[in-house]
Order: sequence, then C-alpha cells, then structure tokens
Amino acid sequence: MEYDNKTRALALLATTPKGEARAKLLKNTSFRNSVLSSGANVTIYMGSVDYSADNVAQSLQNVYVGLIQRKNRHGNFDGLGALGGLAERTDRKKFDSLNKKEKSELVTAKDDVIMVENIPTLITDIDIIRKNNVLREMSEELANLDIFDISIQPDDLELIPMPKVKDDNYMINIWDGKGECYAITPYCHIYKDTSGIIDTIVQKGQEQEGGEVSEYKKIPLIEALGAYGNKGQNHRLEDGRSATKDYRYPHEYLTSWALASKLLENDDEKMVQLAIAVQSKNNHLISFNRIASATSQTMEDIAHILHIKPKTLAKMEECMNNVYKSRSNMQYMNNVNHSSHGI
Repeated sequence: MEYDNKTRALALLATTPKGEARAKLLKNTSFRNSVLSSGANVTIYMGSVDYSADNVAQSLQNVYVGLIQRKNRHGNFDGLGALGGLAERTDRKKFDSLNKKEKSELVTAKDDVIMVENIPTLITDIDIIRKNNVLREMSEELANLDIFDISIQPDDLELIPMPKVKDDNYMINIWDGKGECYAITPYCHIYKDTSGIIDTIVQKGQEQEGGEVSEYKKIPLIEALGAYGNKGQNHRLEDGRSATKDYRYPHEYLTSWALASKLLENDDEKMVQLAIAVQSKNNHLISFNRIASATSQTMEDIAHILHIKPKTLAKMEECMNNVYKSRSNMQYMNNVNHSSHGI
C-alpha cells in the first residue's frame, strides 16, 4: 500500500497502539516518508588533545563539550543534549498561495525558505536546510537563557554523516495521537569553539520562565561519553534513564563518540582503550548495541559513523561488557563482605 497522504497516515498511527505496532508501520518506507521531516543539532566543543599523555583518557582531559539541560513542556527535566531541534518546514501548496511579502516573512522563520536573487524561494536542498535549522534552533534555545548576541559560522559546521539514523521514538512511544507528529531524520554536527563561546554561554546564561532550556553545561568529553544508560532517580525519561545525567537523544550521544574518534584520528587501538576508560568511570553499562537499537541501525552502521573497523567496535563492546561485569562482581562482593561484618 502507498501512503501519499500525511493526514491519513497520522490517523492510522493515532489508532495504533504505542510500541512495536507503531514501529512496524514505520518500517514501511512509503508510510515513513509520508510523515517524514528532519531535525538538526550542533555539539560545540573546545580544547585540544594531548597526544603525549600517558593514556587515552588523559589525552582527552582538556576537551569539553557544551550541552543544554532540556526541559519538556511541563517544565520537567528532559535530558542533556546538543543545541538543536526539529526543522521548520513549509508546505508547497501554502507557500505558492502566498504573496511576495508573505513569502519574505518566512525567511529565517522557516528553514527551507531563502532569498535567491531577492526572491523568496522554497528549497529542498538538505545541506542548506540543516544549517538553517541549526542556526534558528540555536538562536531560540539561547534566547531561553536570555542570550541574544552569540552566533556561529554555518560553513564551519561539520556534519557527522549518519545516513541510516532514525529518530522515531516520539512517534512510536510517546505521541498521544493529537496534533502534529513526524518521523525524523536527524542531522548531527560538531563545531570547534575557538572564541570562548561555551564559556560565555555558561557565564551569561540565565534560565527564563517557560523555556525549554534550564542550563548550558560545560562537560568534559570523557564524561559525556558515559552519559547514556544512567538509571533515573527523581527525574526520569520515559525509558527510565536519568533526565539530568543522560543525553535525551541517542544520535546526539553518538555524536560525542564520533567527535572522540575524530580527535583520536580514528585510531582503532585508541578507541578500544577509550571504551575501557569510559566504562571504568561508570557504574552503568555503556553499550553500542543499545544505541544501534535506539537509532534503528546496525553495529556496522555505527562503526562506519565512527570511522573504525566493525571488529574494533565489537571489541569495544566486548571490553565494556567485561569491565562492567568485573565492577558489578566487585561491588557485589563488597556488599556481601559489608553485610557479613554487620552480623
């Protein structure tokens, strides 16, 4: 069956139970395309790698990323993340019905409308749309922190290609069947901060009432690499993860690993060492299998994103599992010994 009507596709989805049944619908390419949009984000990073350090963790100790603490529409914490969000797209029929003045007003408000030879033009070039998406969302989210004078150079945005990544979790597990909803293809970017952007936002940012950002944090990259899989306590995401310690979106978390791989020159041996170091610092299991499942990818897809060999990623996964099990066994024995002393 062909699904060429978004309204009918959403009506069907709204009556379909959340979870596996909706996921099955979205596996149909025609159906997903009928409700498809895009999103874009940017992870700003600063610092440099110390290639003379004794180990990989030390070599990255001066590298930091800037991450926002998200809030949802109810004002509750909603995970860490990069600056970014859903694209603002324009309906072709509606666009064609507007006069020139009305079309011109869509420039900067919509990511797919630009001026071409002084004529407002609706475009489909994703390389322009994704950059406009980042700039607009960054401006809006920084406004949530009462910051209006910081910008970045769009041509310096470095895309992290993730051709098979899907961000359909909201549509599959959360959407209540009311209002707009999209399946999302996300476009993730990194941006090197050489002018103190991160520090300026951290110092100047003030949470504004009703916004979707409560804080901008300067976080060591090595810490960000472990920010997926923490169990939530007082503030939890819908899957039980921490809404204050974990990335909200798995593709943004994956971007932090792509950044680390880039900084380590995609060295397979160093990436295995890094995986061991990261897992050693965390009590929860770090798992690329989990990320692959959450983003509708394979482990081979993730290895390609990180520019490492699939067998290297498999080795990273194996090592992290071994470190986690070793830590868990040690904690168990410590608890047993502690209990025994109390008898």
